[in-house]
Amino acid sequence: MFAALYKEQLAQEGVAIDSVDVNHIPATTISIYPDEARKDLKALEIMLPGLSQAHRIIPTLAGLTMEDVRKAFSKYKPLPLGSAAKSEIDYEGKHLFTGEVVERMQIHLPLLRTGFGAVSYYVQQIEQLCKLRNLHPVLGSLLQTFLEEILFGEKTSLADQRLIVRLSDSDVSEHIREVFVPLVRSRTTTVEKRTDVGSPTKLSGWKPYQVTHSETHPALEAKNTLFNLVPCNRALEQVVTKFIDQAGDTAAFAKNAGPQCLRIDYLGGAGNLAFYTPDFIVRTKSGKHYVVETKGREDRDVPKKAMAAVSWCQSAGTKACAWEYLYIPQGVFERMKGSTVAELANACQPALRNLLESDESTASPSLFAIGFADADEKKSESPLVAAEVLNALPPRYRRAAEQATTLFRFMEGKPGSNYAAAFTGLLGPLDDAARELMLRRLTPAMPADAAEQQSWFAASLPRGTDNGTKKQYDQTALNLKKTLVFKSGTMPIGLLRTCLDMALNDRMRPGKVFEAIANGFKTSGDKRLLERIQQVYDFRNSYVARQQQELKDAGLAKCQIILWVDTLGMLAAEIRTTGNPQAEMPPKL
Repeated sequence: MFAALYKEQLAQEGVAIDSVDVNHIPATTISIYPDEARKDLKALEIMLPGLSQAHRIIPTLAGLTMEDVRKAFSKYKPLPLGSAAKSEIDYEGKHLFTGEVVERMQIHLPLLRTGFGAVSYYVQQIEQLCKLRNLHPVLGSLLQTFLEEILFGEKTSLADQRLIVRLSDSDVSEHIREVFVPLVRSRTTTVEKRTDVGSPTKLSGWKPYQVTHSETHPALEAKNTLFNLVPCNRALEQVVTKFIDQAGDTAAFAKNAGPQCLRIDYLGGAGNLAFYTPDFIVRTKSGKHYVVETKGREDRDVPKKAMAAVSWCQSAGTKACAWEYLYIPQGVFERMKGSTVAELANACQPALRNLLESDESTASPSLFAIGFADADEKKSESPLVAAEVLNALPPRYRRAAEQATTLFRFMEGKPGSNYAAAFTGLLGPLDDAARELMLRRLTPAMPADAAEQQSWFAASLPRGTDNGTKKQYDQTALNLKKTLVFKSGTMPIGLLRTCLDMALNDRMRPGKVFEAIANGFKTSGDKRLLERIQQVYDFRNSYVARQQQELKDAGLAKCQIILWVDTLGMLAAEIRTTGNPQAEMPPKL
């Protein structure tokens, strides 16, 4: 519950986080940096204007009156007072083991919790929430009067026991915060015009920063960014990254992330000063700049963030360099058929206008975020992968399959789309499943003693064997040793393909490890599994991993996603029916 709360609150500030099981989803911390060695930084440069904030907190509170407090409270109902509590309690301290009474005392409750102490406590709470200090001279007397004359259904005093017993209750504290915090914020936050406060900032001057690279948050390569990689938080970000990188009018773009990123100040729903981090910054060949936000799910502060971003772009723009806020709802992007950033911006303009003209009570983003079809029509769309296939997958594999199908749907029908990005999230699960199957099939035959393992993995080929064949067996044996002993073998899906091929089509058994392969991979279903793994392996090398060819054929991509997910299901089924070689370790599935 708390993780979900933190995730939602941070997401509203532009900080996307994800909650994952560290034992199931491998993640790697990588550095994002201007890639001077491989990129033309000058050609891919983007300049951010140095603008002041539009909001400033005044350190002093003035002009707040009791009448303001009464007016703010008028929309709430008075709270009931409590019952008079016993002012003293008898305390006995007993020994933990013997039960012997070791001390007795009387505790006077009013000394521990008084009305005057509560006033000081709530003033401190308000100061922390409003990021101000020294408010007691103004708030102290107002808060005392509020407690004694307004909050409860009758007048009382800070010495009244009925009041004292209520001061720490949550309904009292919430009413105090809801009344006083907005009042303080409205009188200590000013709105000012953004002005130039310094020289523009070059993105090439950003310092390296770290991100987590995983299946759900991949860092993608792109040719039109000066950084080495583009970190992505959501599926929509991944496909927008590919779209912008391939768009015919893109001159340069960058993910807006890291400690030096563009953060736009705005006032949140509760009147608090907050900062919004857009997703991308784009410069087109015409010289126009875009601050880009991708939005798959609305939150309550989206209209306020959009208004702040539009205001920032208006202040940043000049006759020589125009800036525009590009707000991309998921539904609009799915329907958009253009191939340039300008076309995307034109398609998204109605959604942005609707957002800017709405407020929290009247906003209706579903038309743009979901699409013109209603929810029932959306649900009735033919799924890319059959539900029974998805439901049979372990949770992690199912999430990867759903992400792959979502990315494909995003790109489907868009001119020039390279569908390779849709397969990226499936690479890790396929490799993990291949590794797990090899561990389960081969580990039982592997000796536990390190000295015996040395000879067990050695390839003993007959004299006269050509060097190419010898090298192939030696490399396979070495990779198997890394996989089975150290769990660090390379390209597991390719190694599994080799094992299946050797078991089914190779009569040579040059060593005990190869005998284990022959015995472990010669079941009735392994021939079909080899055919599938070979198809996945060949397609992976041609279109996804090495990208020897661009994947522009939507029909081919669709067929291969279905095949990859089905192959993942075959591997998961084989793993389930194969014993765990290390019973003391929990299975990865």
